[in-house]
Amino acid sequence: MAAGNITVTTAANFIPEIWSPECRIATEANLVMAKLVNTDYEGEIKEYGDTVHIADISNLSATDKAADTDVTFETITEGKVDLVINKHKYSAFKLEDIVKIQSRVDLRSKYTSKVGQALAKAIDTDLFALYAALGQSVGTAATDVTDAVILRGIQYLDDADAPAGQRSLVLKPSQMHAILGIDKFVRADAVGYLAAMSPITTGKLQGGEFNPSQVKGYFGQIYGVSVYVTTNVPTTGTSPISTHNLLFHRDAFLLAKQQDIRTQADYNIRSLATEVVADVLYGVLEFRDAFAVRVLS
Repeated sequence: MAAGNITVTTAANFIPEIWSPECRIATEANLVMAKLVNTDYEGEIKEYGDTVHIADISNLSATDKAADTDVTFETITEGKVDLVINKHKYSAFKLEDIVKIQSRVDLRSKYTSKVGQALAKAIDTDLFALYAALGQSVGTAATDVTDAVILRGIQYLDDADAPAGQRSLVLKPSQMHAILGIDKFVRADAVGYLAAMSPITTGKLQGGEFNPSQVKGYFGQIYGVSVYVTTNVPTTGTSPISTHNLLFHRDAFLLAKQQDIRTQADYNIRSLATEVVADVLYGVLEFRDAFAVRVLS
């Protein structure tokens, strides 16, 4: 008579399943736009109001002075742009006491971090969405960015007299990969033996007051333009897929947060649960159209 073995099936009641206190946290995109755009008008909207009116100042012309002739004064009628604070967004969760007591993981802490991330991504996404109104575009849908495309985009900013500093190129990872495949950027025999001669500088910004280490996703510089990589670059369509990378000067876009991201918690005695809500109040605006170029790929 064969002896019966004790197997994992027959002994299942004695074999525990273990839940690790270490969780698989959802990956988070590099959020770059809020650090790269103009936020100078936030101070004017912090206390009250819902709109900041920003008046234009036009350039004046020089005219030849004719002898014995009075000067002619220019007629100046200025326009304005309005920065409207119209985006109030929130993220929230509710954690029951029984979960808090029985869980090995501090879920309140984990999800509190996630609500802040959700709102930061919403701001980043709204700034990216301003690409749709841009009047300048380079590149072709479903085609990798090339050296010539980057140079043409930089030319557009130069033609608009955009200041040389505080320019940014924000790319999808696939397009950063494509750029690194361009010989002149990476091959020693193409670049030359002096690192300073390279059109790409990686690791840190050369000069200036802006510290790129404050922004996740910073890659380096191409032709003096700071380059950032993020999966949050918007795409549209299916065949082909259009990727809307951006090349811009800081003043191309405005962001004003009337209320920065805040997190509040309250205990709901009826639910025996803790409620956590984070919210933010802000507005975004395309400010100088000629200071930005959509880099299509």
